[in-house]
Amino acid sequence: MSEKPLPDVARLRLLNEVAQQGSLAGAARVLGITSSAVSQQISILERETGVQLLDRSSRGVGLTGAGEILVEHARAVVRLLEETRAEMDQLSGELAGRVRIGSIPSLARNVLLPVADKLEASLPDVELTVNVVEPVDSIEQLLNGALDIAIVDLYDNVPVAFPDYLVTQELMNEPLVLVTPPDYVVPPRLKLTDLKNADWVLTPEAGACGQAVRFACRSEGFEPNSRWVVDDLLLLVEAISRGRGISLLPPLSVDDSVAPVGIHAFEKPRIQRRVLTVTRSSDAKRPIVKAVLDEIHSRVGAAAA
Repeated sequence: MSEKPLPDVARLRLLNEVAQQGSLAGAARVLGITSSAVSQQISILERETGVQLLDRSSRGVGLTGAGEILVEHARAVVRLLEETRAEMDQLSGELAGRVRIGSIPSLARNVLLPVADKLEASLPDVELTVNVVEPVDSIEQLLNGALDIAIVDLYDNVPVAFPDYLVTQELMNEPLVLVTPPDYVVPPRLKLTDLKNADWVLTPEAGACGQAVRFACRSEGFEPNSRWVVDDLLLLVEAISRGRGISLLPPLSVDDSVAPVGIHAFEKPRIQRRVLTVTRSSDAKRPIVKAVLDEIHSRVGAAAA
């Protein structure tokens, strides 16, 4: 009796992407292929393994029990291949290829754009791809092998746990500031309780910044009077400039070239945002990833000096 062929690694990666995105179409978008091509490759993988891997219905697709088991093994295979690649890269010292980064918007604009310009001149064989995504999404993509570096932010009182096989480095630390219309009168020695009767323009509560600001207000004994909830930071700044309310934001996220706003420090309570770079431990010593990380940290260090 002939042995069944081993599952193809590329198809295992594809199944993992379907599981991560929750649909064939989502996986197709990420991978840059058609949904029918994804479906065809999954069908071949099902023939290779001899089991049904996906439940297909009009509502979408989901993993079968066998599919969930295979995805777990697929992730282990991908991690092993990544560790092997990292060791080979260390031996060769090669600084060429693609580095995939997931970043929060403010760091993408203020740090990654100039870093890309610098690397294009100094390391022309290094290709950066950047996706601007929420920290929770970039960490998930990092864990699943879709990214090499994640740039995420953490806020006071909004804890995030990182698996021990991820390596984190602090990139910067900044206190949140009060952002107001340009003619807004701010009392001396400003405290958060001075703002309890103000109208607010806030980011959504599902995001870390929105959670941190609401937690701080509630800890001071009041619920912020949220008049606008805005996920677009450019719109948020313009709404504040036009008098729709005030907000607490990280300074790097405030683009006052969009519209004039006032930016004010406040004394109590001090709310911090920490920005981290995150990589898998298998990638942390890869020369190409290390070169990009070093340039990112160098850029932030130079800007702070």
